[in-house]
Amino acid sequence: MLFIPRIVIAAALSAAFATGAAADTALPPIRIDAGQIAGTERGGIERFFGIPFAAPPVGDLRWRAPEPVKPWDGVKQTTEFGPVCRQNVDWIKAPQSEDCLSLNIWAPAKPGKYPVMVWIHGGGFFGGTGSQDGPDAGNGIVAHDVILVTINYRLGVFGFFAHPDLTAESPDHSSGNQGILDQIAALRWVKRNIASFGGDPDRVTIFGQSAGGSAVALLTMSPEAKGLFQRAIAESGAADVLPDKAGAEKRGGDFARAQNAAHIADLRKVDAGKLVKLPWDPMPNIDGTVLPDSMAASYAAGLHNQVPMMTGWNSDEGKDIASEMTDIKTFTVAIYDAVMKQIFGPQVPPPILQAYPGRTDAEVEASMYRLSTDLVGFAAFRWATLQADNKAAPAYVYYFVHWPAEPATPCGYGCKAGHGAEIRFAFDQLALDTRAWTADDKTMADRLVRYWTNFAKTGNPNDVGLPQWPAFDGSPASVEQLGTETEIKERGTFPDFRPYLNMGQK
Repeated sequence: MLFIPRIVIAAALSAAFATGAAADTALPPIRIDAGQIAGTERGGIERFFGIPFAAPPVGDLRWRAPEPVKPWDGVKQTTEFGPVCRQNVDWIKAPQSEDCLSLNIWAPAKPGKYPVMVWIHGGGFFGGTGSQDGPDAGNGIVAHDVILVTINYRLGVFGFFAHPDLTAESPDHSSGNQGILDQIAALRWVKRNIASFGGDPDRVTIFGQSAGGSAVALLTMSPEAKGLFQRAIAESGAADVLPDKAGAEKRGGDFARAQNAAHIADLRKVDAGKLVKLPWDPMPNIDGTVLPDSMAASYAAGLHNQVPMMTGWNSDEGKDIASEMTDIKTFTVAIYDAVMKQIFGPQVPPPILQAYPGRTDAEVEASMYRLSTDLVGFAAFRWATLQADNKAAPAYVYYFVHWPAEPATPCGYGCKAGHGAEIRFAFDQLALDTRAWTADDKTMADRLVRYWTNFAKTGNPNDVGLPQWPAFDGSPASVEQLGTETEIKERGTFPDFRPYLNMGQK
């Protein structure tokens, strides 16, 4: 299963709104289904933060499917981000709470009927938040006449925890995909309410990176999400082989017993601060309802949500994600055989061994970095191949090879075309990052934000003045390479994944 775990996005702003000098102006209240809210406007962009889209999932609602928001009287001020969902990471500093199911909206101030992009944050399903990019995160996208929505969803043990008792108490007899259900609840909220902000409820694009990209792929598989979005963009994330319901319930049962909790009611009494610090690997599962089957089976049966999709990966992801994909910190010859067999099965194909050799420790490390990158690409390629073969809607696949300008301080995570490097370009958020952006960087930001927003508008990334991006036809030649001519020549090649498209499938 490929769920790339972490995302670090630059907290930069769009060039079009980089001054930051204008003061916020209070907006008159608008009505949504639960009551009235009031946001602010700055620089032609209306902003509404911390809007609750579901009831607080606390107490007896912990681990249940999200419940409707209780309506409120008066006017709710939506000028501050809501709390971050509970997580045990050191890269999110904002206040946390189990009561975290809120969303944020950036919209053009001028009247219209705009397409909507709903961002699902990454973080391995154990970290991150819809507010981590700050109050100006939507400026670059809104400048292209598109509304941006970002959401919170339950994480870690609170968002991806199956248990026999939870399955028994659930009306649909499933459990373990609470975070995905939160995302669906947010999309239902958008469907009901986005017109109040000038949005078109029938032109909604879901997009995300890393675990957020995996969530996008999962939502295309879920019948619960049918009709809630019309396009899908998954950046460096896809849904490969998922654990089954029985295995997920056993893992949850074992976890509960380790906490001396005989029943789910006992576990609901455990303090959230204690639970979040306990080891837990959050994984969605094939629960039979939210996710009824694997991606390949969903496509074969025509059960997937047939919408245009974009997906892709970056050329230097591996150094960022290899350890977290394999749970190995140091790559040596001693672990090489075991890791390769874990990924490819007991008989590793000889071409794989030739492409990723492991004769010395240094060679193993280099191979693991390259293999991790290629596995992300493989997952994207396989999903796009299912889409292309199905022919119900087009697929567009990219390979991001652009190396951004280096920051003044030493670059650690996400350097070069690393994991998440494309996001600051797709959001057009270069202006207030202090590094010395080049003309190539600025051209790439303009190109990507236009591709992404064009796709949200029409289901096709192309437009006048942009390099033409071909629809994916199953061949490597139909993958759009995002970089300069020199960058593409230097590092634009990737393996031909077609011989291994059935790898890992049941």
